[in-house]
Amino acid sequence: MQYDTGKTRKEFDRLMADIRRAVPQEFEAFIKEKETVMKSGRVPEKNKWLLLLVASVSHKCPVCIAMAVERCLKAGWSREEMLEACMVGVLVGGSSVMTYVTLVEKSIQEHSSK
Repeated sequence: MQYDTGKTRKEFDRLMADIRRAVPQEFEAFIKEKETVMKSGRVPEKNKWLLLLVASVSHKCPVCIAMAVERCLKAGWSREEMLEACMVGVLVGGSSVMTYVTLVEKSIQEHSSK
């Protein structure tokens, strides 16, 4: 299956830099919102990354999946825990979401081979 998280992230980062230059105030507001939402509060940051992974699968965002997998691994989530959580996304989003669970597996494999 063709999905290279490194290339996907690199292109995403390049395009995001272009957007940051074009609309810096709006971009910084987005970054601040992300940082605020993702830090630990009543829900621990570790759990928020797993929630973000499930949302990324449900919303079919390959860039978000790659980033969320990386953060989930750093937070200590196992492959099995991540895949099990993603199956909740399949339950909500239907069988087409399963395609994006395969991107989670691919991303996990790519991170494991580093």
